[in-house]
Amino acid sequence: MTNQTPNFYALLIGIDFYFPHDLPDGRYKNLRGCVQDINHVETYLKDTFNLTPDQIIKLTASASDNPNQPKESPELLPTYENIVAKFKELTAKAQPQDQVYIHYSGHGGQAKTIYEEIKTVASLDQALVPTDIGQPNSRYLRDLEFAKLLEEMVEKELAVTLVLDSCHSGGTTREIEPDYSDVRGGGFIDTSSRPTDSLVAPLQELAQNWQTLTGNSRNITVVNGLLPEPKGYTLIAACRDHEFAFESVFEGTERNGVLTYFLLKALREFGTEITVEDLYNRISNLVHNKFVQQTPMLIGERNRTFFGAQSVGTNRNTSVMNVDITKNRVQLQIGQASGIQKGAEFDIFKFGTRDFKDSDNRIATVKVVELGASDCWAEVTQLFGIRTINNQLAAGMIEIGSPAVYLSPGLKQIRKVRVILPDPLPQIPGVNVALLPAMLETKKKEVEGHRWIEFCSESEKDENVDYLVSITSNGEYLILNTKKEPIKNLLFSIKIDEPEATKKLINRLIHVARYESILALDNEDAFAPLNGKLKVELVKSENRQFVVLNTDGKVPELEVGERVALRIYNQSNRILNISALILQADLSIVKFYPQGAAYEVVDAGQSREIRFDIELPENYQEGVDVIKVFATVDGTNFQVLELPALDQSRKGFGNQKPTNPLEQLLAAVVDEDEPKRNIRVVTDASEEWTTEKVELMVKKIYSLDQLDEVHR
Repeated sequence: MTNQTPNFYALLIGIDFYFPHDLPDGRYKNLRGCVQDINHVETYLKDTFNLTPDQIIKLTASASDNPNQPKESPELLPTYENIVAKFKELTAKAQPQDQVYIHYSGHGGQAKTIYEEIKTVASLDQALVPTDIGQPNSRYLRDLEFAKLLEEMVEKELAVTLVLDSCHSGGTTREIEPDYSDVRGGGFIDTSSRPTDSLVAPLQELAQNWQTLTGNSRNITVVNGLLPEPKGYTLIAACRDHEFAFESVFEGTERNGVLTYFLLKALREFGTEITVEDLYNRISNLVHNKFVQQTPMLIGERNRTFFGAQSVGTNRNTSVMNVDITKNRVQLQIGQASGIQKGAEFDIFKFGTRDFKDSDNRIATVKVVELGASDCWAEVTQLFGIRTINNQLAAGMIEIGSPAVYLSPGLKQIRKVRVILPDPLPQIPGVNVALLPAMLETKKKEVEGHRWIEFCSESEKDENVDYLVSITSNGEYLILNTKKEPIKNLLFSIKIDEPEATKKLINRLIHVARYESILALDNEDAFAPLNGKLKVELVKSENRQFVVLNTDGKVPELEVGERVALRIYNQSNRILNISALILQADLSIVKFYPQGAAYEVVDAGQSREIRFDIELPENYQEGVDVIKVFATVDGTNFQVLELPALDQSRKGFGNQKPTNPLEQLLAAVVDEDEPKRNIRVVTDASEEWTTEKVELMVKKIYSLDQLDEVHR
């Protein structure tokens, strides 16, 4: 128990009893867990913060033996008048920076709007439903009024946290089914006539406040069907606007709101300093796992503790929704809509972890194996600091709501090579073909950068192999991809009996691995703020008009000598530094924009256009070029990614020292001596860059005279 907290106030509203009256369109049924919710919240606040009676304002309506009358006296009932009066009393009592906690358990509903001039004639008002709404002259606490009450608290600089354990749409799309007797929503639109005056503020003030909060739009979109986007306070709502808020029996015979039950359970378990984000990640998944038709929402300020306004750093992570021990996997709250792909990896940390550089809090690494639109299942590949058989999960190892940090870009450098010899073996004078695998393994250690490739045995799983090396019937080395197709653009063969043949082969394998690693370099971080903010178009002039060639992912075909332009758009709200590489058919990589500088500065919302002529390397008749454009916040040197043409001497990062996290990543990408099985970019690097690419097929077209010359 802590010392008394004089700057903490709570307004608690719970409604089980609704005065009986059949409305034209339906009836608000009595509930059974709302008052118990409020009593439990009150007990928790008193025990935790040692609050005095004048710090807690409580309005409840409990069912009694009399079906027409609640237990409480009229001054304690959550009528419209009392709710508004208590909001204003609390606002007047609290001082700037004081903590205010508001908890509502009861029905949410909808009614025909009484604000036609502010909204539209056909609009609805979302509302909290007072206990006496069944009386003909009673009033809803409508969205415009509720927003104004909260805005008055924000204007006074109170630290407001709001929990609404109710439905907020009222189930407008359908009637509530009989099985849903424990749903906190009416399931109908109330069209009955109601008083239009307000005890909150004059109509003009309500209208001005609402229009300010909604951006002066008549086509108003409200959050969760009740409030505009919260500013200055934090809201946890029981469900999305098309869903239901349930109450259920959890312990013994007592009913509780599902949201309230898991909220209090988490607060008792993890303490008052739990962050809003952590608390939400915990309870939202527990609620949704129990009731799939209920998904709590977190709206408003997230980067603070749940009680109070203590600011905490924001995190770029998702959370564990569910744990399946039998299949050794976890469900994560992120999916295809966020750019996640199968094979993506995450580190799972202990619940409540804020510093993800603290490896002591890391529990597991998981890999996505099943992908949904907004969630995914990820298999455990490694457990840390836990004794287990085959990295198998056990109960309690990973908790619901534990943070999962995306490991990006997962760039693979070390490539595995399998040697497959033909049967029968070709007979080549002076060469024992059967010994070639051993000869290659021995020679590999003599080649600079040899750690980029590893020769594997026949027992290695096919999915782990990147390249296959074989021999043709006339004694030439053949490098194949995993589909057993020759690697493109390797024009000149290597005969196994020529001088330094094995060394040349190994150098080629290293070069191809380097080239493909840079080609695959991308910021796959689902949380990267710049992703999607860089637009790249390849255009050419046709009939005095510019035509975009790479629409819908097309790979345009161009002829040597054609003039085209590359248009680069900065669609972010930040100044970006732009660089462009061209990956050519001869497996070279050259930084071609800008010339004479490391990068070009492009303001937010601006663009650049680079014109150039289409070319092909010598001896090539056709090939695929890839233009890779990078946008960065910090000035970054991408020349370190350059590669010479195949079979020419490569260079590493050189003596240049990385100046920012992205350059550290690039240094790792080109490291000849210590390549990584999987490069994982640090968090602050992934926030600072993005890349887009354009592919084009280039062909050399000959005139008749040139064709004659070629044939001669």
